[in-house]
Amino acid sequence: MSHDEKTDGEGLKTSPTLDRRKQQMELQRKIEEKMKRIKHKIAIISGKGGVGKTTIAANLAIKFAETGSSTGALDVDITGPNMHKLLGIRNRPQVDPVTKEIIPVNGPLNIKVMSTAFLLESDYTPVIWRGPMKMGAVREYLGTVNWGDLEYLVIDLPPGTGDETLDIMQLVKPLDGVVVVSTSQEMSLIDVAKTINMSRKMQVPVLGIVENMSTFVCPSCGKETQVFGRKNGVEELASELEVPFLGSIPMEPDFVQQASESIPVIIQKAESKAKTAFNEMFKSLIGEMLE
Repeated sequence: MSHDEKTDGEGLKTSPTLDRRKQQMELQRKIEEKMKRIKHKIAIISGKGGVGKTTIAANLAIKFAETGSSTGALDVDITGPNMHKLLGIRNRPQVDPVTKEIIPVNGPLNIKVMSTAFLLESDYTPVIWRGPMKMGAVREYLGTVNWGDLEYLVIDLPPGTGDETLDIMQLVKPLDGVVVVSTSQEMSLIDVAKTINMSRKMQVPVLGIVENMSTFVCPSCGKETQVFGRKNGVEELASELEVPFLGSIPMEPDFVQQASESIPVIIQKAESKAKTAFNEMFKSLIGEMLE
């Protein structure tokens, strides 16, 4: 008998390779079933890190939940999960003893949240995984997490065009589309263009592009200063690539500090230019989704 075979209870030969294949097919079936129960699925992507993609994703989830819609937030940035910090979550998910499914953590406004961060000892613990392990984790999050019936699922992807992004575009069917986040820095714009072109090759709609940290708003005098790149750089790229421009969000101390304070800016009581800009961007996004 080969090393690839084993015997079942009736003396019949079985193959570990076939067993793995059956497990993969079963997980794929579960993914399809769970995705059918989620009405709208939106991925937030960027070409480069540090542009505020997770900040936009967390606040979008909050905004959807604010409308009274059942909402989930999935952090697929496997090696750099930060969504839990922005949503102020410190709990860990539980496992249903009967179904063995993962029960996502409840966040603000009852948002269901899942992240690799929940599996780590601390926020300082590195995730040192190769591609197959990351891809396996993505499939587990989609197929074994009990998302239930949701109106919206916001998926926070890592920057670039790597395994996690490819997996989400292939596995989440149908995916309403992607929201692309960028600054006006030349390097960010180049990488964002690559991400948009990847989405098109994968036949995933681009719902629009957001310019984050467009200007710095002085907390004392209210003066706005262009910090990153050239003025209107993101809007010009959107026009060049023929994708919707959803708006510009300025940089403000409250927006920047939300990670340490765990209060998303969209639910802060104080009005601000960033909050107003975010609300306008949200309206534009809803308009694109309804078209």
